[in-house]
Amino acid sequence: MIVVKAFGHVKEVLGSELEVNRELIDVKSLRDYLGNEYPTIVWSTVAIAVNKKYVQDPDPISPGDEIALIPPVSGG
Repeated sequence: MIVVKAFGHVKEVLGSELEVNRELIDVKSLRDYLGNEYPTIVWSTVAIAVNKKYVQDPDPISPGDEIALIPPVSGG
């Protein structure tokens, strides 16, 4: 199991934390899982951080990693 923290509009859909009880080996498998479970979010625009570092789809996920979903930010 991994715990994923969500922010911004993603938090409004998933809640502040989501427990994922699946074997996920990389960021792409997480993005694919979330896309299937929550198709209303445009996941290609959501940045993913693992252990407070932005990551790309081929980067690995390990049990115990801190994962955050960070949507695009706008402001002025």
